Amino acid sequence: MTTQVENPFMLGLDSNFYLKDEFESPEKRTNVTWFYPKICAFQDSLDDEAKKAEYFSFLDRQSHPEQTDILLYFHIPFCEAFCNFCACFKESAAKYQGERQKRFVQAMVKEIERNARSRYFRGTKIKYVQFGGGTPSALEQDSMATILEAVHREFDLSEVDGISLEGSPLGLSKDGYIEMLKSLGITRISFGVQTLDPEIRKKLTIKATVEQVHQTAENIRKAGIRTFALDLMYNLPGQDDEVLAKDLHGICAELRPSFVQTYRFNQWEGTRLDQQIRAGKVADVKPSGAIEREQYRQIKQGLADYGYDKQLLINFFTHLDDAGEIGLNHACGGNGYRASYTLGIGPAAENYMGERSYRNHTDVERWMREVEAGIIPIEQGRICSEDEVENRVMVFFPVFGTVRKADVANFEKYRREVDWLVEGGYAVETDEELTLTQVGRENAGNIAFLFYSDEEKARARRTMYLSLKNKRNPFHQDAQNIPRTPLFLQTRPKTADEDAAGGAKTPGEGAPTKTPAEGTAAPERS
Repeated sequence: MTTQVENPFMLGLDSNFYLKDEFESPEKRTNVTWFYPKICAFQDSLDDEAKKAEYFSFLDRQSHPEQTDILLYFHIPFCEAFCNFCACFKESAAKYQGERQKRFVQAMVKEIERNARSRYFRGTKIKYVQFGGGTPSALEQDSMATILEAVHREFDLSEVDGISLEGSPLGLSKDGYIEMLKSLGITRISFGVQTLDPEIRKKLTIKATVEQVHQTAENIRKAGIRTFALDLMYNLPGQDDEVLAKDLHGICAELRPSFVQTYRFNQWEGTRLDQQIRAGKVADVKPSGAIEREQYRQIKQGLADYGYDKQLLINFFTHLDDAGEIGLNHACGGNGYRASYTLGIGPAAENYMGERSYRNHTDVERWMREVEAGIIPIEQGRICSEDEVENRVMVFFPVFGTVRKADVANFEKYRREVDWLVEGGYAVETDEELTLTQVGRENAGNIAFLFYSDEEKARARRTMYLSLKNKRNPFHQDAQNIPRTPLFLQTRPKTADEDAAGGAKTPGEGAPTKTPAEGTAAPERS
């Protein structure tokens, strides 16, 4: 039953797209939106080749608008080890070695060539390049070099502001790896620390040691990489205020990265970790909305105390006076109407191009087969309405914390929402811009959801419903991190026959969970 509320703007969704009946509540802090308009495997399937051809006819029918920036995003879906806290699409790097890795790299190059040589992209200048995953550094040096060389060869990078790569201490610590990245134009490296507490790292199945974290940070500096960023997660199971304070000190005072990216812990419904936490098997202190709010405030103050007082995005902090460009600026629309597009390459890569949202196959083998056959390897796609295109800048404005009215196609369209935010103390409006207050920044995800179209709100709720109904992860509607043993079989007592046969399989036996490696905090960017 849905609780009735006085103000219709006080409806939101949490990280799993549950309906909220309050705007600001200790248990109701919503994820920031990193990809919009969203797509859903169950609502936007695009498996008919004729429809797919029509959908992508714009690639050879028109050229790219010069005033629109492009973020070129590569999804490398391999991890040396699986952590258990996130739902990103990935496969074990051990499965893709030798000839299988070569085949994957060849498919990446072919997809690069197909896009770059289309009429739409021919001669287009790329604004930013970002490698995510998965863990891109799980690829062998020759493989990564081949992909980077193809990017430089096929796309115009003459005005690129940066090339960024997410990695893990496990891969980045290989001899010569960081030096190779720099030689091929990488200007920024990021990897996930998440926490420096050894016990919590063990429970989250983070394989890299704290010592490897420190050594990798030092190696990045020695190699002369322009900037590097570290991820810090909060509201982790067992991460009390004292542990978080130590994490802040270790990252800011000892590792001293150029940027600190903060991410809330997402306890995705139905995942193995979710069930373990609910059963009390992970930590005495469980994640909660109240703890999350308090730790968000602790992080902001702690970062400022260490000199990371420049908040570039809602979760992005630096001590640099001249921080330069950040890829997420472009992924989130560039803070302007039709300001930037995202071209995604690789399995599960998401795209926003020409008012089209689409996603590549969340299946490495199928993605490779279709690329090799000359088929555009997507599984979902939709053409966004003009209303959704207009809303995009306002949905993303909380990521930036401010928006210029001149960069909104029709600012007065949102007058009721804006007035409500100002009256509630969540934002300040001037003649030129709308800016979030501190309490507004704390509720940035909730505020973003105010600007979803009615259709998008309904779609989001249906995505959650269909994901749970089909036993799929709500993030990409795939099987990542979802236990294959039904819950009732995990909890019921063994029968006499099972005892005699050696016992029923415990949850997870014979079915390892697939979760993202270190360096890929739950992509807040979906």
